[in-house]
Amino acid sequence: MKLIANAFLSLMLVLTTVAAQAETFREGVDYRLLGTPVDVDNPNNIEVREFFWFGCPHCFALEASLDEWKKNIPEGVDFIATPAPLNKSWTPHAHAFYVAKALGKSSEINAALFDAIHVDKKRVASQDELAKFFSQHGVGEEDFNKLYNSFSVRVAVRKAEALAKAYRLTGVPAIIVNGKYIVENRLAKTNERMMKIVNFLIDKEKIQKQTSNLKL
Repeated sequence: MKLIANAFLSLMLVLTTVAAQAETFREGVDYRLLGTPVDVDNPNNIEVREFFWFGCPHCFALEASLDEWKKNIPEGVDFIATPAPLNKSWTPHAHAFYVAKALGKSSEINAALFDAIHVDKKRVASQDELAKFFSQHGVGEEDFNKLYNSFSVRVAVRKAEALAKAYRLTGVPAIIVNGKYIVENRLAKTNERMMKIVNFLIDKEKIQKQTSNLKL
């Protein structure tokens, strides 16, 4: 009985939060519902997955809003950044993302690569150009190239490509909430509104999870 009471109180709290929101967002107008949901990494939590490309100016512009949002990620929510190799010219950047992750340098490298491309207007697109870029951040070109072509990085890039296809993405940035809802810049209109829609959908998923728990 105590577990049921706690679940009920949690549900009431989420419902109150949703009711207090200034805007109500609509499927097909502000976000899209995926016809067939895609499995998330951890079904116990709500997954928020961002698809991006380092060369995309809209992705770069979204970074500030995303960074602010990540400071207060709701409890029970997993955020996953995923490079979207939607075509061959984007694939080197996907490799670079996973090389930085393997080295434990994601925070430093990702921000610096975005800045190099969009602030400094440098061309950093090919494997050779990325190797030189990484060398400026303490990673030897030989070490970079080994990781770039490593089995683990190639598998990660292939998985990212498969996920982008599963979500039927045609562009970035795109944020997927719990494998079901697609939030895109073209529908959200602004980056700030994009993150509000993400929070709205997180709350929507929390309600569904709490309701399911009450039925058990």
